[in-house]
Amino acid sequence: MIVIPAIIGLIMVGGTMFAVMEIMGTHDQNEKSFYDSKQKTDMLIHNWSRSININQMKVDLDSFNEKHRDKKISLFIYEGKKLVYPLSTIKSTPIWDAAISQNGSHTFFMDNIAIYKENVGKYSIILEDTNFSSRNKQDGGAYDKVVFNLVVIMSLLIIAIILLTNRFLTRFVFKSIIVPLDTLVYGVRQIRDGNLDYNIEYNEKDEFEGICSDFNEMAQRLLDSVNARQKDEANRKELIAGISHDLRTPLTSIKAYVEGLDTGVASTPEIQKRYLDTIKNKTVDLEHIVSQLFLFSKLDIGEFPLYLEKADIGKELSNMIVNLKEEYKKKGLIITLIQNVKDIYVQADIVQLRNAVINILENSVKYKNIEQCQMRILCEADDNNVEIKLEDNGSGVPEEALEKLFDIFYRTDPSRSNPSKGSGLGLSITAKIIEKLGGSIRAENIPEGGLAIIMMLPKYTGGNNA
Repeated sequence: MIVIPAIIGLIMVGGTMFAVMEIMGTHDQNEKSFYDSKQKTDMLIHNWSRSININQMKVDLDSFNEKHRDKKISLFIYEGKKLVYPLSTIKSTPIWDAAISQNGSHTFFMDNIAIYKENVGKYSIILEDTNFSSRNKQDGGAYDKVVFNLVVIMSLLIIAIILLTNRFLTRFVFKSIIVPLDTLVYGVRQIRDGNLDYNIEYNEKDEFEGICSDFNEMAQRLLDSVNARQKDEANRKELIAGISHDLRTPLTSIKAYVEGLDTGVASTPEIQKRYLDTIKNKTVDLEHIVSQLFLFSKLDIGEFPLYLEKADIGKELSNMIVNLKEEYKKKGLIITLIQNVKDIYVQADIVQLRNAVINILENSVKYKNIEQCQMRILCEADDNNVEIKLEDNGSGVPEEALEKLFDIFYRTDPSRSNPSKGSGLGLSITAKIIEKLGGSIRAENIPEGGLAIIMMLPKYTGGNNA
């Protein structure tokens, strides 16, 4: 808005100066031609004065006139008031009469005619320039007036061009700003009204491209934050409902058996012992639920200590299976190590990793649908990670439940009518343990039938053990 009008103004000023210089140059050139011719005439007169020869004078005069014909400059020879040469030219004007009547050397100007007179013996030599622009007072005033008018007109034209250019550029610049601003304002209103999925589509390559991109990123983060908050709220409600349900069931049983003892329903020692054993078992269930919930809470808020060490994952996994194989065989789960790794190290808390594996085994035992269930364990490694896969041959879970298996208190049985099949905390605790070890966990159904839990742990890369 400043540079372009300035450039145009400079161009116009340059044009004005060029026009003025042309006018000045025209006047100067005309004057220069006359005075150059006057100097040449003086040289001829000097030569003629040495030896006055009218014939030589005529020859020199013809040569001079021929050379200056285009400039309308001519030489004449007079004797007194009589034209001697060239005879074809007759001059009778006030300026000519004044020039012929004067003695000695004189220069005369009138309008656009300039005359120079000099004597050579009895002859008068007259130089005439009919294309002369004299800078006398009258002509100079007219000339100055033309230049002044030209400068004024050009100045007004420059001002008009600057104003028009500024107006055009102002509209153009503001348009390039207002349109993107309107787009941003519309996007902000969409977010304000709760449309967090709204994205600004802006394809121009200018300063607003980055702003619109940042706006879309902000909207996405806001959407993710709201979704996370809603998920946390749903988890909180489910946690409260799960705790209430899992605590109420054993408490109800304990209350019923205590009332049976108190009212004398258990009238014999055998019945009383059975009632007390039941109360004891339900108390153990309550203690287990509270302990699991406490462990999950500590893991969730990061206050549960992990004792990390460099461990040969192949050897540790083999030892786990050897120690757990017979125990779970009695529970109806046959554990088989199908594939293992050698000399591969991870950094892990072995005790908690063992608890994570046990939680998966317990989950298979609780939900097995046949008397003897198989658990296949495979361990393999790539360049960066170690994968431990535990596959059972149970009934699996619905596809829509796979992502929720590791949510706290989640059971695939919506009715939750069988509390003996676990509190829903086991896989949640396993997921938290693997997460704290820097790994990940997922579940998938096996095409032949059954459920696979896959744990990924990063390989040991060196450094200090925690």
